[in-house]
Amino acid sequence: MAILTKIRNRSGLAIGAVGLALALFVISDALNNNMGLFGGGQVTDVGEIDGEKISAKEFDAKYQLNIDNYLKRSGQESMDENTKTQLRDQTWNQVLNDFLMLKQYETLGLTVSEDELSDMVFGNNIHPQIRQSFTDPNSGQFDLNNVKRYLKQVTEGTDENAKAQWKEFEDYIVTETLQRKFSNILKKGVYGTSLEARSLYNARNQSAEVNLVAMPYFTIADSTIVADDNDLKSYFKKNLDKYKEKENSRKLEFVVWDFAPTTEDSAIVQKWAFDQLAQFQAADNDTAYVDLNSDVKFDPNPKRRSEFPESVQGRLFNDSIGTVIGPLFENGNWTLYKISGVKQDSVFSMKASHILIRVEGPTDLDTANAQKKANDILARVKKGEEFATLAAEFGTDGTKDRGGDLGWFTEGSMVKEFNDAVKSHNKGDVFVTKTQFGFHVIKVTGDKSKKTVCAGVLSRAVGASDKTTSIAFNEASQFAAISRNSDDFAKNVDEKKLLKRVAEFVRETDNFLPGYTEAREAVRWAFNAKVGDVSDVLTVGEDKYVILTLTAIREKGKSNFEASRERVLNDFRKDKKAEQLTEKLVKAMESGSTLDAISKGLNQPITPVPALTFENASIPYIGFDPIFAGAAAGTSELKKVKGPLKGDAAVYAYEVVKMVPAPPAANYDAQKAEISNTLTQKLEYNYFEVLKEIKNVKDNRHLFY
Repeated sequence: MAILTKIRNRSGLAIGAVGLALALFVISDALNNNMGLFGGGQVTDVGEIDGEKISAKEFDAKYQLNIDNYLKRSGQESMDENTKTQLRDQTWNQVLNDFLMLKQYETLGLTVSEDELSDMVFGNNIHPQIRQSFTDPNSGQFDLNNVKRYLKQVTEGTDENAKAQWKEFEDYIVTETLQRKFSNILKKGVYGTSLEARSLYNARNQSAEVNLVAMPYFTIADSTIVADDNDLKSYFKKNLDKYKEKENSRKLEFVVWDFAPTTEDSAIVQKWAFDQLAQFQAADNDTAYVDLNSDVKFDPNPKRRSEFPESVQGRLFNDSIGTVIGPLFENGNWTLYKISGVKQDSVFSMKASHILIRVEGPTDLDTANAQKKANDILARVKKGEEFATLAAEFGTDGTKDRGGDLGWFTEGSMVKEFNDAVKSHNKGDVFVTKTQFGFHVIKVTGDKSKKTVCAGVLSRAVGASDKTTSIAFNEASQFAAISRNSDDFAKNVDEKKLLKRVAEFVRETDNFLPGYTEAREAVRWAFNAKVGDVSDVLTVGEDKYVILTLTAIREKGKSNFEASRERVLNDFRKDKKAEQLTEKLVKAMESGSTLDAISKGLNQPITPVPALTFENASIPYIGFDPIFAGAAAGTSELKKVKGPLKGDAAVYAYEVVKMVPAPPAANYDAQKAEISNTLTQKLEYNYFEVLKEIKNVKDNRHLFY
């Protein structure tokens, strides 16, 4: 079963780790209602790839399969919103992968044969996931016989679920191998040329000694640059390409009403818990009582001590059957436990604390010093010093902050030497044991036992009452009623002194707003609204209402003035500052031909830069300015005043005093390798996105969920 669990975990993670950013998603109930949300069936496709439509029903079928597989692997009955979000994206990317990548593999003739798969599973070239799944955690050794035994058990057995999981695992190995082959082919096609390598070498090693007079843009206050809408729109039209959006996004403003549980709400659930005490005690059928009254169903499986909260472990494993423990408040719930049955496990549960002394070097002397230190600590414990205090002082792992306490653990969960040492001692014993991690001073803090307990757990979460929820909803509804557009929204926020929040770049697939998770409903509204619209009362997470207004729409590949207004304003101001500073610099250069004269005319200092390189474009007192660095690197005339030069950070007059060429290099092999590595890394992470661009992938999922 341990191997099966590993396979489940590997296959679960594998789907999302194939390198294509695979992740998982939920179609809304509208799919089962003839698309009623979207005007009687007007929208039926979740996307399009190279002109081929992806129907919502087809997509939903794939999604449901992913949901079922996830629940089977995890053993859960439901999932949280974050997992749903992951599942949503995975389904979409699986569709893209099937369409885009399988065609690429077919065109290139890439396959994984049965012999090749066998070789990776139980042959001479074991796949890393197989090796990891079948490696003994205690010894660190991989045994191929374990793989063969497991495969025989699965193929000859009757467990169809195990067979399906193994098939899923094999499919992952095939997919990952095909992707790796494809990636390797692409990598072979990119490399750094000799010209690129020499340019990189020179950019780093050729330097210029420069003197300059700078007129920084920050010397002119933004407030002095006045611009009306006509100025900004004119500037925007002249620079449309500069403001093209790279992806679809929305800008939102929103306010939040919190309806988290109040003290009164908590008191109501607390009273419920104490009222249940006598009834739970008297119940003849614990299963029926828990299923009827608790937030969680009755679990008939006996559990080890470590599987229960520490606060109830002692009584659960020492009191008699029928005992009710609680009520206790834990993790936002009021909870009672009733001992319903006791069984014996096949292995021991043990409890201990330890102080780990690591061996700090490779020599025998290092080992001897660590052992002596452990023995010295042992002697101090035996003389009566507090173990927890010494653990905090000398421990070298994460347990030192809790006095070395390891809590309860199951036999076999620790490395063999540690496990056997604790198992062979009794409660209260203190001793030293050596493992691969170092020397452990160990104190056994509990009697080992094979006892397991089945407990009925009667639990109810402290949630917001109807009264609390209604108050928040009514306040939000009143705000929505008087906020018919963005202007109303802004005015009412000010009048009611509410905290307005801004979400600058909200994407179609986002499931959150800044500071708030589980906001899919709000994101979907944003992509179906018009600028100026105000939403109804929407829910964010489990305990918040939100009202939003859409203030800007950004569409991929298009330039939108309102969406780019801030950027346009900043660029406009920068250009206007450059014009003013350039004008001053031109006058100064007309009055004086030397840099010293220009400096005096402008009352600006001459800044020497002794070794400016093209790659390191930092200018003292000015900042990063690659435009200036490029101009200086390309200068052929020395000791001649040049300018005005409009840079990224300032307007300059300058002279290159000296060019220091890069030292001769025997070759540029290191630079070639660096360029090649950079190119292959970019290619490995970006080729899927490039394929999506080439095939004109359209994603309409935001219309459905």
